[in-house]
Amino acid sequence: MTRRATTSLSIHYHVKPAQKDKVLVEVKSVLDRCAKEPEFIMAIVHDSPERPNEIVFFELWKGTHAEFDAIQAPKPYRKAYLESVKPFLDTVNVEVNSPILEWGTNLTGLNYHATEVSAR
Repeated sequence: MTRRATTSLSIHYHVKPAQKDKVLVEVKSVLDRCAKEPEFIMAIVHDSPERPNEIVFFELWKGTHAEFDAIQAPKPYRKAYLESVKPFLDTVNVEVNSPILEWGTNLTGLNYHATEVSAR
């Protein structure tokens, strides 16, 4: 697989008490829409028994951070989602990164072992 620019988003939702199920309905809906985008690679939603009012999700997208902002951020369904989920959240933390190495899969074209083998 060829190396390609990818952007990962790690999004932490600190959910208001008793609102988690409502947030998950919205998250599932927006990720169903995201999954239809040609730049979408994958998403994983996490829950933690140690932090019952927190939902963390990880998204991986084709392209750079700037491309994500230009193509995905202005989508009307994304803006509508952000407005609909906002009343259920205390805080949101978003971290944007650019993957540089990968193990176990080759979603980014950066699989360490695949790169190592092809270099030989």
